[in-house]
Amino acid sequence: MTNCKRCNQQMDGETNFCPTCGEDQRTNNIIHQKSNASFLIVLCVLTIIGSVFTIGRAYLYEMVSMMDGESNYIRGWIYAGSSIGTLTGAIMMIQRKLNGLYIYSTFQGIYIITVLVASLSYSDAFGSFDRSGNAASLLASGIAMFFLLPSILFLILYWTNMIKKHLT
Repeated sequence: MTNCKRCNQQMDGETNFCPTCGEDQRTNNIIHQKSNASFLIVLCVLTIIGSVFTIGRAYLYEMVSMMDGESNYIRGWIYAGSSIGTLTGAIMMIQRKLNGLYIYSTFQGIYIITVLVASLSYSDAFGSFDRSGNAASLLASGIAMFFLLPSILFLILYWTNMIKKHLT
């Protein structure tokens, strides 16, 4: 009798897959599992770096809005809050906790929705200029979309089976 590499359930020594969790028990699969775990750690580290950057960016947005006299600008605080949530989720996923994936996904979803709303507020239905005809709106919308693409990509990558299998 041997124990499963993942769930520690006892099983027959000649079994290739755990009957409880389905984990591959063959020794040549260990290298593949370690590379997948390394990929998860790289994603989490990049998420942490991006979250810290976004918190700084959110603080900058709030500072600029205060200088402009906008007291009702809250988008920066939403960016900061969602970044703290994604940061927390990434740290939990480094610790191999599945709840970290759910926390990350929730706050990343909030961030994505906020960026979409922001980019739509910068442009009209055609995505070119705001009502006053200001070309700066096009630039602001483009920058918002620039930050949106990695967020969507990372959310998709985190939900792959390769990543989920490392989280317990």
